[in-house]
Formats: sequence, C-alpha cells, structure tokens
Amino acid sequence: MNQVFETILARRSMRKFTSESVKPELLDMLLQAGMSAPSAVNSQPWEFVIVTDEAVLEKLRDALPFGKFHAPAAIVVCGNPVKARNPSGLMFWQQDCSAATENILLAATALGLGSCWVGIHPIPILPRLVRKALRLPPWVTPLCAIYLGHPQFIKNAKSKYDPAKIHYNTYRQ
Repeated sequence: MNQVFETILARRSMRKFTSESVKPELLDMLLQAGMSAPSAVNSQPWEFVIVTDEAVLEKLRDALPFGKFHAPAAIVVCGNPVKARNPSGLMFWQQDCSAATENILLAATALGLGSCWVGIHPIPILPRLVRKALRLPPWVTPLCAIYLGHPQFIKNAKSKYDPAKIHYNTYRQ
C-alpha cells in the first residue's frame, strides 16, 4: 500500500501520552505541514499557538471541557482574517484552518506522534476561555486545539470506509 494511504488509515485520536517532550524540530515540521494546506484563494488565514509550558497547558485544559488530556504539547489552530492575504480569509477561515489541522494530524502520525483534535469554535464560551488562557487578541479565533505527544500505546489502523455514504451523480435515498 502507498505510504500516504497507510498514514491516513493509521491516524487515530490518541488521548494518553507519555511524559516525553515533543522536540522543537518535530513541532516545526508539523507547522510546515499545516501551512502547506490549501486555503480559499490562497488566503492563509491561520495562525498557530504552540503550547509546551505546563502552566499554560493546564489553563488550556481548564478552558476545554473535552480537552483534559495530559499531553506534553498542543498546537492551537486559530483563524486571523486580519492577516489573511485576501477577503476570502474572512469567509472561509474555518475550512482553511480545518485543512491545516488535518495536515498537522497526518504529519504527526507520520512522525510517530499521537494527536487528538479538540474543537473550540463555534461553541461561544470556548473561544473566550481559550483567548484568555493564551492571551489572544479579540480578532483571532481559536478553531481547535491539537494535543500532541508520544502515545502510551499504538492503536491499530482502522478503516471508516462506508459505501452506504457514497452517492454517484445524484443523491439516492
């Protein structure tokens, strides 16, 4: 099987990590992958906050009811229409940042890291809490947090392929 497909199928959400830190070079590689994502009219409305300080990670965990994982690192993917290259960044920042997020998740798998995507936007209170924890300006909206680390165990690859969800040419009921 092709290595790209193997990585895609091997990507699983990990919620238990060892205490081993994630090397800065690996975090940089993940950001390179994220910023290689497609974006509407190449607007690139994303910004990323790397969190490795335990006190800040604790604030992030406190802010996220579904993100209580004890990982040694997190990347918070944010939309910033002010820094977008064109007005499409305002309209499509969520899709663009989601594409960047998926690239980071796949790159983490390829590098042997575990990861877990935790949603923030659009639940109104969560962006406010994360903004406070990370000192984000009001025009920057956190889309999600990606917890990262060395997994405590490896989950087997699992296909989620479901032919019942496929429609050709028109939607069949």
